[in-house]
Amino acid sequence: HKAPYIEELEEHMQQLHKKRALTIFERRAADNDEEMAEVQAAVDAAIDEYLQKRLDMARRADARQRRRSRLDIKRMSYVGNDNSYPMEGESSTDESDSESEAYKSNRDLLLQTASEVFSDAAEEYSQLSSVKERFERWKRLYLDSYRDAYISLSIPSIFSPYVRLELLKWDPLHEEVDFFDMRWHSLLFDYGVPEDGSDFSPDDADADLVPGLVEKVALPILHHDIAHCWDLLSSRESKNAVSATTLIINYIPASSEALKELIAAIRTRLTEAVANLVVPTWSTVAMKAVPNAARIAAYRFGVAIRLVRNICMWKDILALPVLEKLVLDELLGGKILPHVQSLIPDIHDAITRTERIIASLNGVWSGASVAAARSHKLLPLVDYVLKLGKTLEKKHASGLLESETGVLARRLKKMLVDLNEYDKARAILRTFHLKEAL
Repeated sequence: HKAPYIEELEEHMQQLHKKRALTIFERRAADNDEEMAEVQAAVDAAIDEYLQKRLDMARRADARQRRRSRLDIKRMSYVGNDNSYPMEGESSTDESDSESEAYKSNRDLLLQTASEVFSDAAEEYSQLSSVKERFERWKRLYLDSYRDAYISLSIPSIFSPYVRLELLKWDPLHEEVDFFDMRWHSLLFDYGVPEDGSDFSPDDADADLVPGLVEKVALPILHHDIAHCWDLLSSRESKNAVSATTLIINYIPASSEALKELIAAIRTRLTEAVANLVVPTWSTVAMKAVPNAARIAAYRFGVAIRLVRNICMWKDILALPVLEKLVLDELLGGKILPHVQSLIPDIHDAITRTERIIASLNGVWSGASVAAARSHKLLPLVDYVLKLGKTLEKKHASGLLESETGVLARRLKKMLVDLNEYDKARAILRTFHLKEAL
């Protein structure tokens, strides 16, 4: 009798989660589209002007670069010394205080309504603990009758409304909670266990009660939030999504169709996020000529790095070839490297952003903890680091960088070490006459 009311509340809660997410997605898309369109138009105009006055602009750009050299070093050096420091776009929140308060108010009202669902029910039915006790007593005293009535097949449907009611509070993208911390789980975890403390017999279907409830009740909640509410550019939501998926996997066998559909939804959302991401490849000349172009390009680069980091969080759930296609082929090769290629004339910025790229791959394709053979798909990134080395060598020879060369060369060396390219790192040390161990 109560189940339809609870399912209706569950649907309202899902819509509440979805509305909160859509508000953020729509505002972000509108802001990005307007800003990008405005600056792209200005960049196109600047390029047209550049084609007419190419030599003059080149001379002015070179002069500006010389004047800005010391300032750029001061601005970027602290980032280079700490790869964990995020650049603009790498971390942000798109939820306003007013939207957060509105969501909380509506959620509290819905949960208050949910708390009244069993208020008019008899005491023996209003609490999961009472219902559980009644069926356990039946099993303990009249086992044959319990089996003849196929109670083990019916019990998940009987308990699920109570579980659904408690799981209305579960917000898997915005909090990290273990089922062990929930009342329904603590009550049902040992449901039907023999009184002597021994384990279930092989033919006792009650052993699958909790995993079955997780698959039937909890997994659809997570699937809905992943498919409709997950902000893939939010590191917090991505971390919680990974945690919740791992939690589900601990209960459900890999053969589960529902679990396969959840993993497919995760892949679909990640693929869409990568496809929809735009990272400008404007030249340094264009970015200097157009107000806000450099800031927007830097921000979009930071967003790309954030997405790489968030995708890498799935390394223990998604297969490595899936991650390689998303991160190395489509994000790194298709969007990020074309962006940083245009930055090579500004060696300080180029080195700093390359450090951020490699740091975002840490634990999967870069860093000391990676023991597996290096993917050949990293070669374009390695080649780019070596190209930066050649550029640095030329600038040093022309007297542009003077004493700064050693610091920048050490940063290049460290990047190659992080990519397990020790021979190439040693070559950097030799090229720039740096006497230090790797």
